[in-house]
Amino acid sequence: MTARLAAMGDALPAVLLAVLPILFIPGLSDLFILPRAGLVVTGAALAAGCALVCGARNSLGPLRWPAVGVALAALAAFAFSASWPLSLMGAYTRYESLPVRLAYLGLFGGAAWLVVRPAWRRTAASAFIAAVSLAGLEAGWQQLSGFSGRPDGNLGNAGLLGALCAMALVLAAGRVRSGTGWLWGLAGLPLSLGLALSTSRSAWLGALAGLGALLALRLRGLWAAAASAALPLVLAAAFLGLLLTPLRQLNADPGPTRLFLWPDALRLVATRPLAGFGEDTLGLVFGRFLSGDYSPGVIFDRAHSAPLDLAAAQGLLGLLAAAWFWSVWWVGVWRQRAVEEVAALGGAWIACAVWALLNFDWAPVTGPLWLLAGLAWSAVRAGAAGAPAPALSPGLSWRPLAAAGLVLVGSAAGVLPLAADTLYYSGRPAAAALVDPL
Repeated sequence: MTARLAAMGDALPAVLLAVLPILFIPGLSDLFILPRAGLVVTGAALAAGCALVCGARNSLGPLRWPAVGVALAALAAFAFSASWPLSLMGAYTRYESLPVRLAYLGLFGGAAWLVVRPAWRRTAASAFIAAVSLAGLEAGWQQLSGFSGRPDGNLGNAGLLGALCAMALVLAAGRVRSGTGWLWGLAGLPLSLGLALSTSRSAWLGALAGLGALLALRLRGLWAAAASAALPLVLAAAFLGLLLTPLRQLNADPGPTRLFLWPDALRLVATRPLAGFGEDTLGLVFGRFLSGDYSPGVIFDRAHSAPLDLAAAQGLLGLLAAAWFWSVWWVGVWRQRAVEEVAALGGAWIACAVWALLNFDWAPVTGPLWLLAGLAWSAVRAGAAGAPAPALSPGLSWRPLAAAGLVLVGSAAGVLPLAADTLYYSGRPAAAALVDPL
């Protein structure tokens, strides 16, 4: 039984990375985002349950306490939330709730703890590239079939498609650059197609940043330092090109409006700077801080910048915890950048981070990001000389019970909203409320 669970733990990140970019369920009111958010929570519970029963075969090492800090910051924000129900369940179509924020850590831990074989790390990255390529092809079909609006590859939002394509493009380029997987270069065609059709300017910047970071991570010595120093200049020039040309009006979205939103978001953060207003409550409290009606008819529930949204939700505690976590992660990635696909995974992280600077965390993108980051950390720990022994070992009687409880709670948090949404869509709101009152 334990051996089977260990094998499932090896394969689980690959399964999640194959499904998250393409999962949607017709017959729901929210057929795109809610299924993916549910999968993030359920997948994290399964990963943590496997680690409890089978033992974590890799140690988080220096990331252990930063991970605890991220979890505590999320819990503190929930404790002082402006709306506990909203922070517990998340706003409709957003779902960046406390369970989802903790689930991101669970996904990272699942990939870092459980995936010990390089073949499975490569399989997981391959599954992600293939799935996002399929989403890119779907966007092409939408374009040819007269799809109304921007092609989104059945992600429900074109910006999400652009972010995933940018990340996967960097991974595919890493394989071509290494000379060990040149056939994966063919994936660049549907990925570039999806990236272009998304018309997401932030995703274009993210792809440029990720490819530049991949180059810098693959170099050595002064060349690596020079490439790292030049990359911000290239990005700044590209950003100015988008800002000063007609491309700034490319889509009917909060492009230039961000320049007005961000000062208002800073004023909001300053009113509750320590622990924030709670997860996913920005739409509830943002209105009284807006200094103008920048886009008539548009309700802003996000500051459209991940750091600002995190500061609004979790305050300085959340920002500092995230900075601590990712700084330690990047030290490990930089030191072990020659190991396996660590350089490409680091480049994919940069691609998503640049996109997120102009957008916000959202489960269809943020879930894969944490999984890929966990794969990179698994490779970092494997490549580190004298890596510590596994943090957990199987055999204690309480662990199966704890794992079963965790999986039960996680599955309920992931599945019950789907069941309620199905009932609501079929015209049975009373039954939906009984299934999932919150």
